[in-house]
Amino acid sequence: MPGDYLTVPGRPLRRGVRARIGPLAPGGDSGMLRALMTKVGGEVDSFCSKCELTLAHTVIAMVAGRPVKVECNTCHGVHRFRGAPSGTSSTASVAMRKAARPAREKKQELAFEEALAAKQGPALPYSPKRTFLVDQIVDHPTFGQGFVTSVRDDKVEIAFRSDVKVLIHARA
Repeated sequence: MPGDYLTVPGRPLRRGVRARIGPLAPGGDSGMLRALMTKVGGEVDSFCSKCELTLAHTVIAMVAGRPVKVECNTCHGVHRFRGAPSGTSSTASVAMRKAARPAREKKQELAFEEALAAKQGPALPYSPKRTFLVDQIVDHPTFGQGFVTSVRDDKVEIAFRSDVKVLIHARA
């Protein structure tokens, strides 16, 4: 009967909350439920990035009738709306996405001694009056040995064992 209250099958509702069956189409007895409207403050099923499961979420913001920001009812994490992946379970889809992701290339760390040994030429004592070129070895009285990584107008960037320093050069 139009006006009866029933729970919606397959959708958990809070205690005391009921979905209303809409009036049937004229001459029809299909028992179709009126489509539930999603609205701010309403509940939707979304993939939770913290819980890594598809769970009930409260809608916080909507754009063009579609939820865009939701809050997980389990962990209270706020994130963008992620509809449930179709045809797969939520845990399987997470594993499939992680497996499909290309592996990150590991950064190659080159030891300072190896980089310094690769440079050719004698170590030049540092002086602000001297002009330096890229890949020259510099012997600084405070920072020790290093090599020139870049040259600007009147400054050079030199990589030392402890740090990269910007020093002046070519000053008369």
